[in-house]
Amino acid sequence: MKKIAIVGAGPYGLIALDRLIKQAPCEKIELLVFDPAGPGGEVWRKEQSDQVIMNTVMQHVTLFSEEEGPSLAEWSQTEAVKFLSTFAEGGSFLSETKLGENDYCQRRYYGVYQCWFFKQLTEQLPTNMTVSLIKEAVIDLTVTKECILIQASDIHQVTDVILATGHSPNYFIEGKNNEDYAKKHELFYQGPGNPSDTPLEKILATDTVIIRGVGLSFFDYLALFVDKWGGRFSEENNHLNYLPSGNEQTLIVGSGRGLPYHTRPKNQKRPSEDAQPQILTNEFMNQFNGSAQELFDLLRKEAELVYYQKKLADTKINMPQFLADYRIGEREIILDKYQIPVEDRLDWSVLFDPAKKIAPQNFPEFVQWYLKKDIEAAALGNKTGAIASAIDTYKEIQAPLHAMLDQEKFTPKEYLEDFFGTFKRNYNFLTVGAPIIRQKQLLALIEAGVVKFLAPEMMVERIDGQFLAYSKKNPSRSFFSKNLIEARLSATGLEHTKNPLLIRMREKGYIVPHYLIIEGKKQLTGAIRVNRKTHQLIAQDGQILPHIYCYGLPLEGLDWLNATSPRPKSEDRIFYLANQMVQTIYR
Repeated sequence: MKKIAIVGAGPYGLIALDRLIKQAPCEKIELLVFDPAGPGGEVWRKEQSDQVIMNTVMQHVTLFSEEEGPSLAEWSQTEAVKFLSTFAEGGSFLSETKLGENDYCQRRYYGVYQCWFFKQLTEQLPTNMTVSLIKEAVIDLTVTKECILIQASDIHQVTDVILATGHSPNYFIEGKNNEDYAKKHELFYQGPGNPSDTPLEKILATDTVIIRGVGLSFFDYLALFVDKWGGRFSEENNHLNYLPSGNEQTLIVGSGRGLPYHTRPKNQKRPSEDAQPQILTNEFMNQFNGSAQELFDLLRKEAELVYYQKKLADTKINMPQFLADYRIGEREIILDKYQIPVEDRLDWSVLFDPAKKIAPQNFPEFVQWYLKKDIEAAALGNKTGAIASAIDTYKEIQAPLHAMLDQEKFTPKEYLEDFFGTFKRNYNFLTVGAPIIRQKQLLALIEAGVVKFLAPEMMVERIDGQFLAYSKKNPSRSFFSKNLIEARLSATGLEHTKNPLLIRMREKGYIVPHYLIIEGKKQLTGAIRVNRKTHQLIAQDGQILPHIYCYGLPLEGLDWLNATSPRPKSEDRIFYLANQMVQTIYR
């Protein structure tokens, strides 16, 4: 008899559960799902603030492979109201059922969808299967000759384990130093983590709060602060204005690049309308032996083809011929041949680093201009706007990059420095931005004087019993504060994890960090070491642990894009990885 444990009940754990149920043989199978927060896990739990929203439209979110069940948007219009009536706080979610398929719902609403998904799975089980949800944390694991022992409040004997632990807090030296400094001087310090868990009511009542990081967590903090202050937004001529309550503090914000990620384009695509490669096809990739830089250049060219198709649509250019020439030709030669004006050409250096030519003292004013232009480009839509369509194409053509990782075609240096370094940073800046509404709110807060941006290369120091923030490029403009927030989630990294289970498994030699050898030195990637094909753990002695599997965020640095939810009607990689593990378990 198989007795399989899944540690973590977020999207990855639930998808693994779904695959285990639907692909099960006829033998008796018992499934145990461990998560203190229940279905949805900690990140998506329904007991969190209603102010934080997803950054993916509802019709592009699902837990079902192929046509097996409704997307989040379809569920919201069909099953949601009935399901919401089954629990006490369900009425607080009813407003979400009024949203359209291209709206961004509350993060906790996706958690409710995950609860419903789990309920559907457990109510339609084959007679040979049982599922037990154990709302406890797994704190230890021991491999014996006969079985695997899982320890929560009780010890459970199982035959196989899938680790889908998701985000885990990590130790980092500067964070510990800031934390100790804050305690000594009675300051407020919040390290990396889920903004919904930050006790903003404990923020010291001073004039300023320093926020380091302007990614997605930053936008969560903006929404939570506005709710805390009691301010509100009003719209006039498609522009938001911030109406203060009088309780506001000044938010001093900054980061390395200094700018928030590009706005998520207005969605015009159905779930099945992912961009398809014109150059990086399967046939091409099977023969490709070029460098990482060559691959990245071809990915940019894929986006350029879509950009020019939209940008030049109303000109007299013979579009099919232009695209055919551009696909195989040298960029500048083709653009010159067709007399494309310089101002209409796509400049990647500007997309990746919009502020590269801006003087540091002019940066605060530039931020407002950047946000306005970025909002305008995103509002044109990912099927009709030139920039928005190009960004979406760049985002969606992922298979060639996954293939390079899976087949280990990158050199170690390309893998760590080029792909998981420069490329990933630029990719995230371009594609993982906040919805238009969040960028509009940020612009309104800047115009109201509530948010002040530092120039790039933000620095934070501990001076005179306070925190001091400034830009390395413009140190004369600095701000003292008794409050410092790290607006980001914890980085992945087995060597620094605070997760008790992973710590115990590391101590026992069951899990080890994945690493590469570059110029004779061992370089950690942050991921746990697993067999690439099956995702079985590779232990300290180099042996595969045949009955313990891992996927999702603990493998970021080995796998890529481990924090996304699968897209409906697509061959999403999350389903592929779950299938690989489940097929190995049942083999």
